Amino acid sequence: MKTKAVVFPEANKFEIIEVPLREMGPRDMLVETLVTAISPGTERWILFGKHLGTKFPCIPGYQRIGIVKKCGEEVKAFKVGDIVYGGGYEGGYSNIVPMWGAHIGLSVNDWTAYRFLSSSLPDQFELEALSYGIVASVATRGIRFCNVKEGEKILVIGAGFIGICAAQLALRKGAKPVLLEKDPERVEFAKKLGFNAFNVDEEDLDEKLRKYAPEGFDVLYDTAGHAKTTNRMVRHMKYQGIILLQSQYFDLERCALDLDQIKIRELTMRTTCGIRDEDWLETINYIKNRYIQINPLITHRLNYTDALEGYKMLSAGKPFNLGIIFYWSEADNI
Repeated sequence: MKTKAVVFPEANKFEIIEVPLREMGPRDMLVETLVTAISPGTERWILFGKHLGTKFPCIPGYQRIGIVKKCGEEVKAFKVGDIVYGGGYEGGYSNIVPMWGAHIGLSVNDWTAYRFLSSSLPDQFELEALSYGIVASVATRGIRFCNVKEGEKILVIGAGFIGICAAQLALRKGAKPVLLEKDPERVEFAKKLGFNAFNVDEEDLDEKLRKYAPEGFDVLYDTAGHAKTTNRMVRHMKYQGIILLQSQYFDLERCALDLDQIKIRELTMRTTCGIRDEDWLETINYIKNRYIQINPLITHRLNYTDALEGYKMLSAGKPFNLGIIFYWSEADNI
């Protein structure tokens, strides 16, 4: 059995090709993809060949919703017709490896590779919102790790998908988030969503931040991984505040932080990596109850046959894009 998939054959290249699937076993499910969502940070690093452990050729992605088409005889937790999240390509029987293999038309995986979403197909609005369940869960985990409280002032570096989701969650807790971003289009996008957002290159930025938080920010939430900016923002932190490092930090020479400034303020540094089941369950509840607004963050909706256009935008950063999803309902699976 074969199926269509997005493949990165080498760094900075992408294509759609047919790939082989293994035969089903008694614990396996055959799942047909409905929609997949690009993780704009992780997949961009993989495309550039900079993500830790990246191998080529590979199938990227980890955000996928599908419908169960077939269940092995030992599968008891799911049934045909269930809507599930997860699964993807498994390596070991071709030269293509999964990173993590979500952008694919069909999958054969052990049933434990999937999370249950619904026993019936959600409408398009909810389907699109739920497709970004993992990235949104990263923000949920980050806000929990920061122990955000009502009235606190949160400085979020990076007005990308995670940064905006984190700002939404901070607002839900009664906190006062500010987004800091270098890309002027992202700054304007965040402002249109109703957030306080500043460009890091504004000449009077320090003055504006001091005016907004004269006693300093309680939390510095970093989603960008630009040490120079982080070091500068540490000077706007409240004594004994919290710094959360939640970006990718691959370039060791450029990721060095000024620990002396952090020590002087007795700041607590925290990090997160990935998500856990409790993050996922909490986030799916937030999305279904519209506590997190995902749909306004989706800037491009493409058929899988146009997926390469999505990666061109991701690679170049132009035209402006944030959330990019692919629909797979017309995939020609063989």
